[in-house]
Amino acid sequence: MLRRLLLAALFVSAAGLTVADEPASVADKLKALRAEMTKLSDEAVKGIQAEKDKEARAELIAAYQKIPGTFAPKFLELAKSAPKDAAALDAALAAFIPAAGKVGDEALAFVVATFGDDDRLSGSVAALGRTPAGKKAVAELGEKSKSKAVRGVIRLTDLQQLVESTDYPRGGKPLSADESAKAFREVDDKLKALTADYGDAKIVGPKGPAGTVAEAAKKLHFFMDHLVVGRQAPAVECATLEDGKKAKLSDYKGKVVVLDIWATWCGPCIAMIPHETAMVKKLKDKPFVLLSVSADAEKETLTKFLEKKPMPWTHWWNGQKGNVLETYQVRFFPTVYVIDGKGVIRHKHLRGDDLEAAVEKLLEEMEKGDGK
Repeated sequence: MLRRLLLAALFVSAAGLTVADEPASVADKLKALRAEMTKLSDEAVKGIQAEKDKEARAELIAAYQKIPGTFAPKFLELAKSAPKDAAALDAALAAFIPAAGKVGDEALAFVVATFGDDDRLSGSVAALGRTPAGKKAVAELGEKSKSKAVRGVIRLTDLQQLVESTDYPRGGKPLSADESAKAFREVDDKLKALTADYGDAKIVGPKGPAGTVAEAAKKLHFFMDHLVVGRQAPAVECATLEDGKKAKLSDYKGKVVVLDIWATWCGPCIAMIPHETAMVKKLKDKPFVLLSVSADAEKETLTKFLEKKPMPWTHWWNGQKGNVLETYQVRFFPTVYVIDGKGVIRHKHLRGDDLEAAVEKLLEEMEKGDGK
């Protein structure tokens, strides 16, 4: 009964949203719509976390995933009602959701036609390019936009995607160390040229200025220099969940470390827990540490989750922003690093049996004296 009531509330509220006191500005209307969407999403997440039945939980997750699409037409209508308003771009971008189908395509066309030469679009290039139609539109903007910032960020985004696909070729065979190194060298050369031509272009994100193209290129350089296999894992510290005191990654030097950056609302993260539990139990007498770093916004969310689903290993609470997520440039969850006893990144993005096999191989190296 509770599940049916929640599902009904989600769809009725999203489909029939009304605002009692009509806000005067586009910004106020946009804020009200987002607040309502957030409220529904939060209610859905609570329902998902509380639901124990597998099928019922899947139904709630499906409903949760549809929430943004139900709001897309309202966002687009708001943007079109006052295209010259400062908040119109934000409203149009909020409507550009892959799940929104025709509405998303309409929002894309509106954004490109209305804001293609606007520097404020530069911070949203990556979001626009996440659909086939969006990729085509972005490619055309890269040639035609009168905004130096937009053109520069489009070129930068292409390089970022190349680095990501080299680092994590999803669905394909991982590249060898030599192949990866060659790809990164080519990106490095292109980044230097990009910085020379567009380095001073100022990126403007949805929340305002977001640095320059040169600064973003520097961040990508850091990724290639420090966050790929074969590099020394960057020094980082975070509050422990147990007592809130600061701990450092270097505290675990001499042990194989699985750095698992996750969140309680992440389905793939939760799916890893049974295997991680078995792995920790199996390797309890080995020089091994499973270090889970939570990106949950509230510490209490994590503690309550662990009360219901024990995860008997080391936990840090980072929050949505903070040292670990920023230093390791986390783009998705879970983000997993396997670090050897010398503090060198040996593997990334492994799960399940592949993760366990990699850890055991590194432990064998240590026993032979190769990984101390």
